[in-house]
Amino acid sequence: MKKFALVVMGLLVAAPSAFAGYAYAFDLRGDNEMLTFPAAAPAENIFTGVLNYDTFAIDFNTAGDTLYSINTAAELGTISTVDGSFATIAAVSGLVGSSDENFTGISFDPTNDAMYVSTFSATDTLGRLYTMDEGTGVATYVADFSGNGGLPIDIAFRGNGDLYMHDILDDAIYSVDKATGVSTQLALTGYAAGFAQGMDFDYDTDLLYATIYTGGGTGAYVSFDPNTNTLAEILVTTPWNKEMELAITPIPEPATLALVALGGLALIRRR
Repeated sequence: MKKFALVVMGLLVAAPSAFAGYAYAFDLRGDNEMLTFPAAAPAENIFTGVLNYDTFAIDFNTAGDTLYSINTAAELGTISTVDGSFATIAAVSGLVGSSDENFTGISFDPTNDAMYVSTFSATDTLGRLYTMDEGTGVATYVADFSGNGGLPIDIAFRGNGDLYMHDILDDAIYSVDKATGVSTQLALTGYAAGFAQGMDFDYDTDLLYATIYTGGGTGAYVSFDPNTNTLAEILVTTPWNKEMELAITPIPEPATLALVALGGLALIRRR
């Protein structure tokens, strides 16, 4: 009995690694919808639809228990993983660019749980990197992106704390110095990306997954290996007719853990 209970507890401890890497994709085309699927196995699974907000920037915090977003009204908030609703935390403040400076990405540095955000201003023709207080929405300027084409459409932190960026002026993946904004091109994507794009790392596999939208409902879901700087197409998303932002959970869904735990308790009782 004790040995069996220890086995069950071992399964519960191992569960985060087994179930990590669950993707939430916010579709901006047509009716705003939230899709969910395993990061490595994309599918057109509509989690919830007809959401009353737009967002070009989403990411989970390092603990994986809160999905943050900045909507197109420049409000920082959270997205419910139960019904997809947006709850405002605060209006964003502290931007240093022109009035058309728009948010393009959010990512949390897993080494210190700091929130970083990327922006782009067509007037300034500059992309900028900020940190942000997730409790107040106050942004602190870090640096301009430099050494690249100049339109950072999304950012994502690797599990080791390295920052990556997708630039859609030259359609390439870059590494970024998170202290200076200096960017180094790693690979061309091979896609003529336009409009909103999404990407995030799956810490369980150390792969960067990206939704690449090429306009008119066409696009692809791809992976990028930072160890080899190679990109692979996983799925053509054109039949979905969707333009998606992307966030991947760094730990398993609470519901998944609950099911594993209940299953373990049931087996113990049966024993």
